[in-house]
Amino acid sequence: MKNFNWSKYSKPIILVAFIVVLSILRPKAFLSLDNFSNVLWSVAVIGIMVSGSIFVFLIGGIDLSIATLCAFSAVVVVSVTHMLGDTPVAVIAGVLAALVVGALAGAIHGIIITTFKIPAFLVTFATQSIFLGLAMVFTNNKIVSCTVPAFTAIGAFKILGFPLPVYFMVIIALISWYILRKTVYGRYVYAVGGNPTASEISGINVKLASIVCYVLSGLTTALGGIVLASMTQQASSSTGAGYTNDVITAAVIGGVSLLGGEGTVPGAIFGAVLMGLLNNGLNLMSVPSTHAGLVKGLVIVVAVAFDAMQHADQSRKKVKKVKKASA
Repeated sequence: MKNFNWSKYSKPIILVAFIVVLSILRPKAFLSLDNFSNVLWSVAVIGIMVSGSIFVFLIGGIDLSIATLCAFSAVVVVSVTHMLGDTPVAVIAGVLAALVVGALAGAIHGIIITTFKIPAFLVTFATQSIFLGLAMVFTNNKIVSCTVPAFTAIGAFKILGFPLPVYFMVIIALISWYILRKTVYGRYVYAVGGNPTASEISGINVKLASIVCYVLSGLTTALGGIVLASMTQQASSSTGAGYTNDVITAAVIGGVSLLGGEGTVPGAIFGAVLMGLLNNGLNLMSVPSTHAGLVKGLVIVVAVAFDAMQHADQSRKKVKKVKKASA
């Protein structure tokens, strides 16, 4: 036990601790398949989005337009579905149209940022207003409902007790994990985030790699918008409000560095699930909304502190290895 690396397993430890505490405090309400299903369902959209946004974070970029692109994508899928007759084929066309919008938005971000060397913060700060304006124009700043069965099934249909969005989150997370850990492109992403100048000198097409990162982020944001619209059975310019902060928070809690080069998909998903468990626990214990922010803030600080311990431990080990090698 003395040599047990606590920091390495900080994330599983925190999750298990949360589950144990909530199981003791609210055993009947918490320990049920329906409750676990609801927790995962509530964080599915964040999990989907952060699985794509992590590519942007890893290259040292940021996307502040997540919430409004999510809203615009939701508006597009609903609008196209209505336009083509509210049929299953129309739903498929609407989904494809929204995904194309997300990919194009990501490509535009990547091209502008890499070509004109404008900070990602400024570019996406500007486009968030553009996407919001487009969503307002498409809907006349009204809520547009959509109750087509083929569409609502995306957010509500269950398999083995879990709704489809949970499976979407798992699938997207696995794809992102595979790309980052098992492909050459994934190694390029970490290299670009670690040192873009050295990466370019070594022959990596930094511009193309960065553009693809923004395209992937746009795609997952659009998918999140589609799923969210299906869950709520409606779309408006306010759909996805607050999701930019949620995605960034989930990533940071999960150990993703906003400076680039550090972070994993499992860590980001951990951040999203931890947020879901925290919200669920506060609701089950009837914690007043006036106190919820304080509790959330404290838990986030603890989670980030554990992650910092992990990185510090890894740094110490690297230093020891270097000293031994030079001795």
